[in-house]
Amino acid sequence: MSPSMTDGAGRPDGSRRAHQRALTRARQRRLRRRRARLRRIRMLRAVRSLRFWSRSALGLAALMAMAFWARFAVVFDIPPSLQTGPLSRVRAYVVVKPWWFGPPAFDIAQTVREDGGSTTVQSFTRVADALGPYQDVWTDPNILWVWRTPLP
Repeated sequence: MSPSMTDGAGRPDGSRRAHQRALTRARQRRLRRRRARLRRIRMLRAVRSLRFWSRSALGLAALMAMAFWARFAVVFDIPPSLQTGPLSRVRAYVVVKPWWFGPPAFDIAQTVREDGGSTTVQSFTRVADALGPYQDVWTDPNILWVWRTPLP
């Protein structure tokens, strides 16, 4: 063997053991950097996925709101004097509108007040007249959901 190979003169670190330690440190440094890079990539993918799903959920909510506004209506604030028959103890209800893209909410007590009458003496026909072209939600409702007042 030549003297340069046995005395470590040909290695940058001076000895084989020191050289192996340097290679191990370099390998570990590369591995740490690779793991950090993969962590960053996973985080960026997670953020991108979160953005996609949040935008998708927002779009779906907007479509559902549009569909609700287009075809369904909420009739609410029914005065106690008008809560008779099938509407006894009903605070509000959701109906399918016989038309598309009309008003999505009908406040019956406000409609009665705007008509100039007292909420205690109004009849079903007076409310229907006050609703005008939208009276089908009151006279002939296709009820989907009902909110009732609790029994005393």
